[in-house]
Amino acid sequence: MKELHHTDSLDGILSPPAIAPVPDAEDRRTAPYTGLGGLYRAEAGIAWLMRVVMFVAMISLGLLMAAQVFMRYVVSLPFLGIEEMAPMLAVWVYFVGMAYSTRNREHIEGGLLSLIVKNEKVLLAVRLFGSIICLIAMVIFLKFAWDFASFNISLNRKSSYMRLPKYLWDLSMVFGFGMMCLYYLLQAFLEARALLSKSKVA
Repeated sequence: MKELHHTDSLDGILSPPAIAPVPDAEDRRTAPYTGLGGLYRAEAGIAWLMRVVMFVAMISLGLLMAAQVFMRYVVSLPFLGIEEMAPMLAVWVYFVGMAYSTRNREHIEGGLLSLIVKNEKVLLAVRLFGSIICLIAMVIFLKFAWDFASFNISLNRKSSYMRLPKYLWDLSMVFGFGMMCLYYLLQAFLEARALLSKSKVA
């Protein structure tokens, strides 16, 4: 009888494993991450800040939703400001989470090529090309996000009920796309470094 094989991830199947912009602590002394200890120590503070922002925003969003339901359906005194606060918290969770998933290379990506092509240099070259395309796209999105935020800042636009500056919403996009640009730049650098080392060995 044939045995059924089960796997929880493709880490043991994809060869070579995908290079994350920020590796686990035990992998930082291996190629291509060597010599970047100072950068990763500085980045750890930013990562901690992103985790705090996501945690506080998610908890606050849940509490706001519960408060809105209570005020609207129990005491019949809905607070319209919640309708503005909830989307603001949601976009911060979304864009910071987007950057954090890029940091760990945990976003959804196809791995079909890795199952077909076994040449490590070809796989690294294709992944490097993909990282460069993603970096270019993020730079474009960052420019549009910054232009939009600058436009709202110049008009001094405020929300309808809470009178909060509209740039509080817009800066989530600027921060998220900006951090993604940094992580994709680091990812492309690491992939290029790995590809060059493979070429030298060959």
